[in-house]
Amino acid sequence: MKKNLISYLLAILTVLAIKLFYRTADSEALSWILTPTTWWVGILSGISFERMAHVGYVSHEYRFIIAPSCSGVRFLLIAFVMMVFSFTHQMDSWRKKGYWFVFSALFSYVATVFVNGIRITVSIYLPMILKNDILPAWLTAERLHTMIGTVIYFSMLFAIYYLVRSISNHFVTATHAEVKSTAKRFVIPVFWYFVMVLGVPFIGRLYRNDWNGFWQYAFLVTVVCILIVLVFGLLRGAARIIGGTGAGLMRGKTKYMGVIQKFYQK
Repeated sequence: MKKNLISYLLAILTVLAIKLFYRTADSEALSWILTPTTWWVGILSGISFERMAHVGYVSHEYRFIIAPSCSGVRFLLIAFVMMVFSFTHQMDSWRKKGYWFVFSALFSYVATVFVNGIRITVSIYLPMILKNDILPAWLTAERLHTMIGTVIYFSMLFAIYYLVRSISNHFVTATHAEVKSTAKRFVIPVFWYFVMVLGVPFIGRLYRNDWNGFWQYAFLVTVVCILIVLVFGLLRGAARIIGGTGAGLMRGKTKYMGVIQKFYQK
């Protein structure tokens, strides 16, 4: 723990600094992430955006603005702290810990631009596909936006974790590599998502004594995340059944071929 304390403290200070910066930052200050995100959205959607100073990137045709609130900074921070806190302790030297810290920051940035571009593209087109007359009354535009963001961010966090876990094996030796159970590996992305999306805002709301809209938002996010976890569980169970069936068929085929071979040898 002591050997990793510097990396952990640096990660916490980085998160606090970025959150303070983000609180008052406009589109000009966030151009380092809004510009590449808009470029990626343009490739995915085929929509042209016009830059408006201190506002963001605007599509007049689709009446959509990629504003500072669409930057994906929070997802960047989630991915960053997950990478630092989940894998730094596996590094067996100060140099590797430093390399991993820098890699975590860069990888989180690239992953955020990639994932956020997908989220924004879906947020543009899905409401157009789901006409208002077929949506239930409780599913407002704001709630649909929240659900889209939760589904994409939460799901992609698992993909990022499993990808990064494979990459981290190149930083560690076999004696330092940690083999976790599938359940523990599954819990880690869930833990960091809820800490950053609900836990940290809860502390801020508690300090300000401002709960306007928080519990409805927390309930919606929690329900969506539970459904995603259940879907992942069902898919994993189905994969095991298919894998077990395939393995059984292969064993049966091998046994059958062995019997045939013995028959012809006689």
